[in-house]
Amino acid sequence: MESAYLIFYIFVGWAIGFVGGMVGLVLGAIRFPFVLGIENSMAPIVAGTNLAISTLGATTGAIRHCRQKNIDFKVFVIMALSGAIGSFMGAFLVESVPLVVLLSVITIIISYEAFDLAKKSGKIVKRNYRNSDSLVLEREKDGKNGSIIPLDDAVVSNSIINPSKRITKEIVIGFGVGLLGGMVGLVLGSIRMPAMISILKLPPRIAIGTNLASSSVMGSVGVIGHLMNGNIDYVVLYAMGPPAMLGAFMGAKYTNRINE
Repeated sequence: MESAYLIFYIFVGWAIGFVGGMVGLVLGAIRFPFVLGIENSMAPIVAGTNLAISTLGATTGAIRHCRQKNIDFKVFVIMALSGAIGSFMGAFLVESVPLVVLLSVITIIISYEAFDLAKKSGKIVKRNYRNSDSLVLEREKDGKNGSIIPLDDAVVSNSIINPSKRITKEIVIGFGVGLLGGMVGLVLGSIRMPAMISILKLPPRIAIGTNLASSSVMGSVGVIGHLMNGNIDYVVLYAMGPPAMLGAFMGAKYTNRINE
């Protein structure tokens, strides 16, 4: 790899990692063409290498979000475990379905979720925030003394959704996204995070942190599967992996500073 190209891909790795850490997406779908351009080889190697880079970025981003208390650990555990199982299985099925079919399915899902979120964002009622790094607050009067008690919408949402149904949804989302991601070499947080917001009703910043944490676990297991199959290009991984880690860690800092 020539020096100019090396610098370019280092920057690409950092930039994608930065944006991904900020919005809770490792953005493997954006990085995929760049890895394909370097590797110019078999799809399984591109998939495995891209997944490894995404996993590194997701891990450092999740660490930063954990410090900022942007992770719902109950949702994280369930989705990480189910996603890890799906990702591991998907790594062994990578050649069973044509790549163009998988990417077409992913495009349809992401496009639908993007449209759905955009539609709902226009209907969001303005809420009051106690401070810049607090959860969205709802107010409820205490029947005993008439005082005001702040309740975050994560608590409200959790009380509305039946626990058993919620867990089932978390497992289905985690496993389904993990399986598809393992097959194509993408962590697919772009599918998982909108589902957390729309289906599980998590506040955006909690969905962002939880999604990155889940992506790091799911991606790690998927990478193990690709390592066993020899589907990792270490030159590309060394060039784009560390910048992605640094970018994600830096980008996560700005999540709580941006309007949802």
